[in-house]
Amino acid sequence: MNAHEFTIARKEESLPELPPHDLEVEAAALGCLLISAECAKELPKLGLSRRSFYDLRHQLIFDVFTRMTREGKPADLVTIAHELKSQGKLEDAGGLGYLAGLPDKTATAVLFDYYAGILNKLRLRREIIKQAHCLLQRSHKMDEPLETIQFDLDQIVTACKTQGNGLPDIQDAATFAQTKIQPPRELVHCLLHQGSKLVLGGGSKTFKTWTLMDLALSVAMGEPWLSFKTSKGKVLYLNFELADFAFQKRLLAIADAKGTALAPNLIDVWNLRGKAAGYAVLFTKILERIKTSGYSLIILDPIYKCYGDTDENSAGAVAMLMNSIEQLAVDTGAAVAFGAHYAKGNAAGKEAIDRISGSGVFARDPDSILSFTRHETDDAFTVEATLRNFKPIEPFVVRWIYPLMRRDGDLDPKRLKGVNGRKKQHDALKLLTAIESTSSDMPVSISKWSAMAKVDRSTIYEYLPEMVHKGWLGVVGEGKHARRYITPRGISALNGVDEATPANSYVGN
Repeated sequence: MNAHEFTIARKEESLPELPPHDLEVEAAALGCLLISAECAKELPKLGLSRRSFYDLRHQLIFDVFTRMTREGKPADLVTIAHELKSQGKLEDAGGLGYLAGLPDKTATAVLFDYYAGILNKLRLRREIIKQAHCLLQRSHKMDEPLETIQFDLDQIVTACKTQGNGLPDIQDAATFAQTKIQPPRELVHCLLHQGSKLVLGGGSKTFKTWTLMDLALSVAMGEPWLSFKTSKGKVLYLNFELADFAFQKRLLAIADAKGTALAPNLIDVWNLRGKAAGYAVLFTKILERIKTSGYSLIILDPIYKCYGDTDENSAGAVAMLMNSIEQLAVDTGAAVAFGAHYAKGNAAGKEAIDRISGSGVFARDPDSILSFTRHETDDAFTVEATLRNFKPIEPFVVRWIYPLMRRDGDLDPKRLKGVNGRKKQHDALKLLTAIESTSSDMPVSISKWSAMAKVDRSTIYEYLPEMVHKGWLGVVGEGKHARRYITPRGISALNGVDEATPANSYVGN
């Protein structure tokens, strides 16, 4: 064979083939569901899902059937046809005649388990082919982290070992203990593995969205987050709440504060404001778009936009939501992070794990939980970590200094804000007087400022957000090298001129 013939042969070998599937078995499985209510009860055990069906008609019918069943509505030929018609999808599902003929595709509903086993194996083959093809393409990109490729390869190998009904084999404990298992990559060191779930719990206006956006940029750039080291990886941020311009403004502010530039191909934003839906529908659409995109982290913000009809106080309903989030993590190989709000009222008297609103499943299902509770110091929060797969972390304090949460080692994490707060012991203007002689050419550090004012550094930090908010302070440098100086507006305030209009609007989630 000469070079030309070899090239032609290679091209012929690479011609696309239809993925493994069996339309007759798919139709027969749907027929079983339509003629026997008992088959629907077997769905969770058998692991049959939308992805088990290759034909779009069958996917649409299965989606409507499972949703109506989950909502307690009767699901038969008439009601399913009515629902498909109301959605304008009846013809896409094959039409009324095709739907009515599905029960005739099976002789008996007893065969449902058998059909489901075939469909799950075919689905597994399709997914392995798709993931392996994606992995092959990514392996040629030298900027793709090798650890991420290795992790995804392990996921494919694990999928290959999965048999029959979607469950792994039963293993002998001695053999299992001797098998070398590579732990997932630590996306946020000592806090979050790739492929795990993270929830940020906090009260209203505790800057959860800002903190999640900081997490996104930190992982995308491989920069520290809340002083935790991160491993660089591609990030997808699903924004369900903020308008495009507002999200853009925050993104740029955080990047600027971290001293980083937004490089291409590191973080993707999916603005879905006004497009949110119930998680059963939404997650399916998300998976269709991103499954082979190689993301290391996916952020859902805010999670309540995915509730749909979910009752957050129902353990069963929330468990189903958490299972879907876990499936999103498993199917993509990415860590999934989201924020959850605290119940109304003061949370300081509760255990950290019990502060999140709704069913306790929210606070017990995720692998890593960070609870942000208001500190007695203004704009400061005690962070308590509940970790399933890491060693315990001592509580620590972060302080909101627009537009980031920053660690503050000078504050005691135990000093949580009481129901009525506490009376301030100092006055911001008096603290400002101590640096009246400073300027942009002669700024001072927080340590020097505290010495000049004869107060602790923590006191300066306590009043810092207020002074920044009122435009009394300017800053030179970043991070630990930052230095402050009094602005003309600050001088005016010392002279009794009311110019307290905020310089930055930083209140928000």
